[in-house]
Amino acid sequence: MNAHLIHVEAEAARENDELIKALTLIEEALVAYQKEKDYEGFSQALQSRVLTYKHLFLLTKDHVFAILAKNDANASLEITQKHNITTRIGSCYFRLGEVAMLFEDYKSAVENYQKALDNYAGSNSERGDYRYHLGFALGKIGQLEKAKETMLNGLSEIQENRNEVNSFLTHVWESGGYMRLAELLRQNEPEQAKKYLEEARKIIKSDKKLIIRKRQIEELEATFTS
Repeated sequence: MNAHLIHVEAEAARENDELIKALTLIEEALVAYQKEKDYEGFSQALQSRVLTYKHLFLLTKDHVFAILAKNDANASLEITQKHNITTRIGSCYFRLGEVAMLFEDYKSAVENYQKALDNYAGSNSERGDYRYHLGFALGKIGQLEKAKETMLNGLSEIQENRNEVNSFLTHVWESGGYMRLAELLRQNEPEQAKKYLEEARKIIKSDKKLIIRKRQIEELEATFTS
């Protein structure tokens, strides 16, 4: 099996919440990509592992996983720059933004998410995903109004360009945007936050593939009743 097919299998395992299986497959993909001298694929596989470590950190709260995610995110960027893979620079900074959020370094998260947008090369729909992440980070540094505007703009980009990507990705990004809005507004605008939470719930309920999102929204809903 070639590197790309192994990588696809790893992504599927992660989305099924089989995180340890995903890590094993990513390791196989990394070895295969290196043998093929496919450094773009190698960088992407590292980013896949960043996301898997992120999920493990959120599940366990063990900072070992956050540290591993940070190392892989930095390695992905360095490899991408060394091999001048310009179309992937934006995604490298996006993963660095996600890692900064794990460490609650919100200022760095804002900086990296902005760099991700500045170097973005992809679908308009996924740009919306990047944008709402930037908005959420802005909210974490106290820029609430700018955060809301940025996040809603990101959601609009996702929705207006949904035909560019498959429905699963649209549902992942859109539900994530609504969940983060609900989380951000829970204290200051609780009624609006509940409306956004309900929008996320509808999307997640409509797509049985959103296994991780189902777990995440249950965790978020618990914070609204505690």
